Amino acid sequence: MSKIEKIRLGVVGLGRGLQSVLDIIIDDDVELVAICDKNPEMIEKAKAKLKEEFGIEEIASYLDFEEFLKADTNTVVIATDAVMHVPFVTKAMDAGKNVLSEIPAVNSLEEAKALKKAVASHPELKYMCGENDCFLGYIEAWKAMYEEGKFGDIVYAEGEYLHTKDYRSYKAEDYKDGHWRTYNPAIKYCTHDLGPLLYIMDDKPVSVTCMVPDVHYNPYKKDSYVENAVMLVKTAKGAVIRIWICFGAYVGYTHNYAMYGTRGMIEVDKSKSRTEAHCKARFSDTPNSFDGEKIDVPITVFSFQDGKGKSHLGIDRKMMRAFFNSIKEDTKPPIDVDLGIRMALAGILAHESYLQGGAAVAIPDPEDFEI
Repeated sequence: MSKIEKIRLGVVGLGRGLQSVLDIIIDDDVELVAICDKNPEMIEKAKAKLKEEFGIEEIASYLDFEEFLKADTNTVVIATDAVMHVPFVTKAMDAGKNVLSEIPAVNSLEEAKALKKAVASHPELKYMCGENDCFLGYIEAWKAMYEEGKFGDIVYAEGEYLHTKDYRSYKAEDYKDGHWRTYNPAIKYCTHDLGPLLYIMDDKPVSVTCMVPDVHYNPYKKDSYVENAVMLVKTAKGAVIRIWICFGAYVGYTHNYAMYGTRGMIEVDKSKSRTEAHCKARFSDTPNSFDGEKIDVPITVFSFQDGKGKSHLGIDRKMMRAFFNSIKEDTKPPIDVDLGIRMALAGILAHESYLQGGAAVAIPDPEDFEI
């Protein structure tokens, strides 16, 4: 791939998409060139924000994605609805663009194979899955600790995504009919929690089982089964990972993680708010760690970089910078296509396990796909 000095950026999907790039377009090596959305109102809002906050008077804007791809960009962010990323990624790469795709990377096994083929067909380009939670402050710290051997071999890990409102004060019109969250099975949106654990452990999911509660809380889901689900994933290294995705209980909003290994353990302090919580740990190489109080590890979710970055606690900027550096330096993106597929495919097949009464379902690895 020829060396790229400046990222000439395009963004499709101006809800999440615009938010994800605002903290990075302040850098000298990044220029926002084009924006695209099917909704004209979103385009006008984006233009106003770019003018007011960044002094960008003119920017190419498109309602049509095919026309957007003709713009003079070398990199695009795909932030369309969560259930429709792969067709946009494929067209963008065929048009010669490096691509960062929002999560989940895929929504079916067929899409997984199609995405793997699309990326393999363009070795001159970079693809990265935009799993921003891999860049949380304590996730990056846990990865460094794991690689140093602080935990030994991981026996068990867990992640929880709790994201439900208090519906007692809600009105039906407040929850948009047709939004993907109203019909997509909850467990398919597991990458914020499974992804960081696979990233830390450098591991692969090999089988999955799933169960779903019969109690329902969220009145705006299209089908009763989509609200909540728990899956157990067996990994190639022999660990078990539990993931709970909850869009239907009185829980508020947070992510929780924990890892337990042969030489140490660590967990997020659930008694604190998401932004204030430190980690609690035990390490075999620390005196009195086994029987005494857990060690306080004063690292939170924040991932501010050089004093910049507001979106999602600083992790959006860090994620974007990691991807752009991989393009400019011609290196492997940290969340490559295989990892992106692995973290999504586990949730897809977990839902199949649920439909089969909780039977274990094998998870194929993208490295084994025929392309």
